[in-house]
This record gives sequence, structure tokens and C-alpha cells, in this order.
Amino acid sequence: MSYFSQVVGQQSIINHLTTLVTRNMLPHSLLFYGESGLGKLNTAIGLASLLIGRQALSPDRGETFLQQVHEARRQDGESEKKASEEGLPIYVDGGTVFWIRPTKTVLKVEQWYRLLQEYMGRAGDGNRVVIVEDFQTANAIMANAMLKTIEEPPPNVYFIIITTQLSSVLPTIRSRCMAVGFGAVDDDSIRQAMKQRGYHGDLTEALAAGHGNPLLVQKLAEEGVPKQLETAVTVLELLGERRFFTRISLLLESLDRETLREVFRWMRVLGRDMMVLRAGGAHSLLQCPLYEERLLRMLHGWSTRSLVALQRELLDADDALRLYVKAALVVDGVIIALRRAVKEDIQ
Repeated sequence: MSYFSQVVGQQSIINHLTTLVTRNMLPHSLLFYGESGLGKLNTAIGLASLLIGRQALSPDRGETFLQQVHEARRQDGESEKKASEEGLPIYVDGGTVFWIRPTKTVLKVEQWYRLLQEYMGRAGDGNRVVIVEDFQTANAIMANAMLKTIEEPPPNVYFIIITTQLSSVLPTIRSRCMAVGFGAVDDDSIRQAMKQRGYHGDLTEALAAGHGNPLLVQKLAEEGVPKQLETAVTVLELLGERRFFTRISLLLESLDRETLREVFRWMRVLGRDMMVLRAGGAHSLLQCPLYEERLLRMLHGWSTRSLVALQRELLDADDALRLYVKAALVVDGVIIALRRAVKEDIQ
């Protein structure tokens, strides 16, 4: 079985990486970027497996491996809360693959120092691979510590950095890595993958809304419309009503930071769809075609200028949430800014 069997599409990336490994030309630092759900982590695990000559972690985004580690920790007496919420500083597979994930929601410099002190100080007999997931959660201290390491990597050690936000990566790190961008996957590849996983239902609407994102298509097909998407539509609708502030605040106040970011991301997607509708674009161009009627009903309240402001304000809000500005303050700022943007159009 191929080490990349769980990756949907992205065949050109897989072929290129495999060729580089075969020719012993793979750079020691790689940067995988692209939105969540496009296969970056599975590709990183597949590449790590190829480099060490056996299956690393587990091919299902490491989920089986994580479950095994979780159960072992529980048997060792750790509480369910600690084992589930805090995670480990480093997940180690056989002393050859090291997987660093955010502790709770942040990549901490202590995780990197522990990697260097406990594992990178001694030479290995073969290749070793370090996977750093969700690098967009790292602060400047963590990023600079990593930079010093990848400038002069230990022998036979490969670093795979994964991020959903290329702009959050220091230019000095980007310049020392081979950047690998993950893009949308064609519908036929997603259909075939879903069929192999036992799904035989109609994928038409899920594919239209998923816009080439295999994980999102799967969620839409199996679970229906995400709650965050419905919340995003509701927020946009409420912005045109009189008691907008209280109602939107009540809708968003219980959401955690990552869920808020997801709501804001869907609002940007919906704003993009409203731009398409305002320009008279075809139904096939919409990323959320299921909401076309509701978007058309609210479109009169949004000018092109206010839709541009929507994108800008939500990107700023996402940055603020990523930098751990208090979520309630971010929500209040977004509500006020977006209401101001549309006010002249809804009076």
C-alpha cells in the first residue's frame, strides 16, 4: 500500500516529493501551506514514512496513533481532561518521527527546546523527521528558535512545517524551506475517494459547497451544513436589523476562539458569493450555492464597497483571534465595523 493512500488528489505534489526522495535531493526543510482539509498532514505523514522506510504515526491524519497514545496515558493514571485537552509536547514514533502539535491552542518554544535537548542531540542511524503542525499558532519566540535550527539542521533530519496561513510564517523561514502549496482537488478525485470510503450518496451539493476541499466535502456529505456556516449567514442577516448588536452578541458569545475563526471564514466566503451575485455571476461560481436565495435577499443592503470592507474587517478579526486578543472584544469590534460598513445602504 502506498504511504500516500489517504491523500485525496495532490498527485503532482506526491510525485514531485517522491522523485526528490528517490534521487536523494529532498531539501531538509519543507513548508506545506494551504487551507485546512486539503491533505497537508497526510502528505507529511506519507513523506515521513517514505523517508524512514515504514509507516509513520498512522495514515489517517495520525488519528489512530493519537488514540493509542491517549489510551496509554489513561492507563498510566493521567486524568481524562489532561490526556484529552493538553496533549503532549512531542509525539514520538520509534525515535525517528517527531510530531509537534499545538499544546491546547499554541505552539510553545518549550516544545522546540525539548525536541532539541532530548532527541536532536544524539545522532540517529537513519533519517529522522520532524513534523510541526499548525505553525500559524506559533509566536515569534518559537519561530526564531526554529529558524536557528533549520539554518543548520542536524544530519539526516528533515523538517516539515505545516500552516494554513503562509503570511504568518517569517520570511526568513520561508526562504530556507521548499514551499509546497496545496490547492483545490478536482471533483472526480473527491468522488472516487468518497466511494472508496463507502459513501454512495449524491455529492452534487456537497461538492458545490466544498469547493475542492476533500475534508469539507466529506463533512458536508455526512453531516449536512456546518453549524458555523449557518451561524455566518444568520450574522449577515442580523446586521440589517434594528436590534443587531444584542442578537449577534448572544449568538456568538458562547463560541470558542477557533469556532469564531471558522464563522468568520464562512462570512468571508459568503461575502465573496455576494460579490459574485452583485456582478451577475453564474450559479456555478458560488462557493455556497445552497444559500443563494438568502444572499440575494440581503444583497440590497450591501454595496460593493461594503463587501470589500467585510473582507478586510474579518481578516483583521482573524489576525486578532490568532494573536489571542480577547474574543469578546474582537466580536464587538467586528459587529460595530460591519454595521458601520452597511449602515448607509440599509437606512
